Amino acid sequence: MKPYNYEFIQEEMKKYNSIIDELKLEGCSVCKDEISFKEADGYMCKINQEEIFTRIKLFKDNEFIMEISPREIQGSYHSIKFAKGKVGVVGLGLGYSVQEIAKNSRVDEIIVYEISEEIIDVYNRHFKDNPKIRIINKDAYKAEREKFDFFFVDIYGYEITSKVVEDYKKFNALHEIEEYTFWGVEHFLLSCKYDDLLWIFIPEIWVEMSKKAYESMDMCGLMKSYKPLDDELATSILMEFKPILNEL
Repeated sequence: MKPYNYEFIQEEMKKYNSIIDELKLEGCSVCKDEISFKEADGYMCKINQEEIFTRIKLFKDNEFIMEISPREIQGSYHSIKFAKGKVGVVGLGLGYSVQEIAKNSRVDEIIVYEISEEIIDVYNRHFKDNPKIRIINKDAYKAEREKFDFFFVDIYGYEITSKVVEDYKKFNALHEIEEYTFWGVEHFLLSCKYDDLLWIFIPEIWVEMSKKAYESMDMCGLMKSYKPLDDELATSILMEFKPILNEL
């Protein structure tokens, strides 16, 4: 079951490796390396397969930004599938989530906020213009107010910290947003204690995404390798969310 189905991950990796080339620009580079599925980081769990695949990595000023790999594909999957109408995305990266959201028939348009001209240049070298996608080269926190049906924040470098709470407040104050998600929301929610969740109004979309992620891991036999977030970290972030979410 997607996104933890092994064949699905293989197909996605092959597809994007055929589109994206290694390159080096001033201040920005795309590199590829080979690694086994078993060694690579997955989203919440690992794929226990020895087969080697080619990972695509993006660097800005020699700093790792993101990669197209199992964890990127798995961690973006439900935000891609739940997207609808007018979509806002913070963080372009190598364009994986944006390209896949554009394929969603429920999506009408996508506004992408990317502060780095170099990252936009890398993207434009690999992908053709898409009438659904509009990229704005601007600090997302200083953007003009918009009304979004769906909003996805993907700027955390595969780490969940209290910044997800800060950004939730900032972007919901800046824009009128119907449904808000961020990379890692399923991992965060599945790591929280059930007793704590009972007293907090959790957005329905977060619950649905987390449920589907859990079901997919379970159906693919990966629950034994599931790794929750640190207990104290998950609880701390949830308690920061509590007063904000309970006002909804």
